[in-house]
Amino acid sequence: MTAQTIKTKIGVISDLHYTHPSLIVEKGAALENYLSNDRKLLVESEAILKEAVANLLAENVNIVLIPGDLTKDGEKVSHRGVAHLLKPLREKGIKILVIPGNHDINNPEAVRFHGDSTQQVETISDEEFGEIYTDYGYGNTISRDKHSLSYVSEPVDGLRILCLDACKYDQNTFVSLGDSHDECITGGALKPETVEWLRTEMQVARILGKQVLGMIHHNVIEHFAYQSVFATPYLVDDFTKVQQYFMEYGLNIIFTGHFHSSDIARVSNPYGQSLHEIETGSIVTYPCPYRIIDINGENMAIETKYIEHIDYPLPEGMDFQTYAAQQIERGFNEMLRGFIHEYYPTFHAYVPRWARSFVTIPHAEELTDIVMSHLSPSALNMLLAHYRGNENLLDRTSINKQELLQNLDDLIDDLAEATTGKMSALTKSVVHKLPIIKKVKASAISIWENVATPESVAANEYTGGKSQEQLAINDLKLQLRFSVPSEYESHYTHIHIQSKRQEHYAPQLSENKKN
Repeated sequence: MTAQTIKTKIGVISDLHYTHPSLIVEKGAALENYLSNDRKLLVESEAILKEAVANLLAENVNIVLIPGDLTKDGEKVSHRGVAHLLKPLREKGIKILVIPGNHDINNPEAVRFHGDSTQQVETISDEEFGEIYTDYGYGNTISRDKHSLSYVSEPVDGLRILCLDACKYDQNTFVSLGDSHDECITGGALKPETVEWLRTEMQVARILGKQVLGMIHHNVIEHFAYQSVFATPYLVDDFTKVQQYFMEYGLNIIFTGHFHSSDIARVSNPYGQSLHEIETGSIVTYPCPYRIIDINGENMAIETKYIEHIDYPLPEGMDFQTYAAQQIERGFNEMLRGFIHEYYPTFHAYVPRWARSFVTIPHAEELTDIVMSHLSPSALNMLLAHYRGNENLLDRTSINKQELLQNLDDLIDDLAEATTGKMSALTKSVVHKLPIIKKVKASAISIWENVATPESVAANEYTGGKSQEQLAINDLKLQLRFSVPSEYESHYTHIHIQSKRQEHYAPQLSENKKN
């Protein structure tokens, strides 16, 4: 069957983290402590979501995609609030498709704030998620996966959206249910049964001549070097295998969220197939972006825009973008301190066995002070640039790559002195050569240069240049060629051949596992 020519306009908003006003019974220490360790504008989330809806209405979009984390922490009242606030889009005939994020279902952190304390509130099950969002994808599906909240929708004739659920809400734990601790799993994985369902749905779509886009909460491609080392829970488990599955089955464009950054990454395989991942930042984290996608036949134009105003009292004379950036600055130091304390027990494992007899990791507070003295504010500026997208195109006066790298070198020297005492002069060069240190530097360069792989970093570390392929990916504005299905007979044969190839280099996904 010959593919239809599609002409439509899509809006993408992600990671709404909507916090229903009733959850803030009384502002106090509990809320302040939460916000000081967070990067999200939770108190302002309702005003932000209302503005996002207004902007999408003004853009005259036909479809809205929301790739997960609709609520702060899966509170039932927040989910109902999201469904209500999205209603103006639906009333205009706009098709809205949602999937859950790691915060949205069976979450023990669903609480209300009451002065100095918090109290648990009702969260929702996966079944309730589908019920609440009946009008937002789940009530009009082409197909539903029996093993997850994944589904296929055809919001306009000829265009199918493959909405994938990779969240691990079935592994969350509750003290109130007899578990030893409360935990909401951040990472994600596609179940083997879901992968098989995906393969079948892609075959059907291609046979029928449908164009296909994908949506999933977690990243499936690294957006900077060693993201899988330093930000493991933001990628699906076995992400390289998942990439191969997508490419093998003919899915070449997928929309994601989760990391709160706007970035576009690309991978390809030896058979000439490629995958673009369009990651959209959170509307409640600076710079509060949304994307507008124009599809006209084989051509897809992607543009990033930002929420500039909200109906919320801001400090006199301050615009919303400045306000949003300051909220990250306020919480960054606490976030970094929290990160060091959380992962402190694992740091000793990065020291080579032969050096553990004379290398001693400083106490958590001392280590935190050393890191903070060198990485703030240069690391903060880099983080803000990465959130905004195309950091290499921004004004370089506020963040200097060489200054950042020098800060890292100074940090390493101080760490060597703190861990080895009088032996530090002898061991500094050794510490600088540790694999984990090299990865830290490569990751920083990768973010700065806006290239994704260690190989790209190595090629550009000294020249600052980019290959033609890298230059083609502009995270804020991009023109893509949309894959168009071929005729029934030839494409069915092609898929059959691909499936056999896959057995050679992309074995079956492993069972879900906790990060």
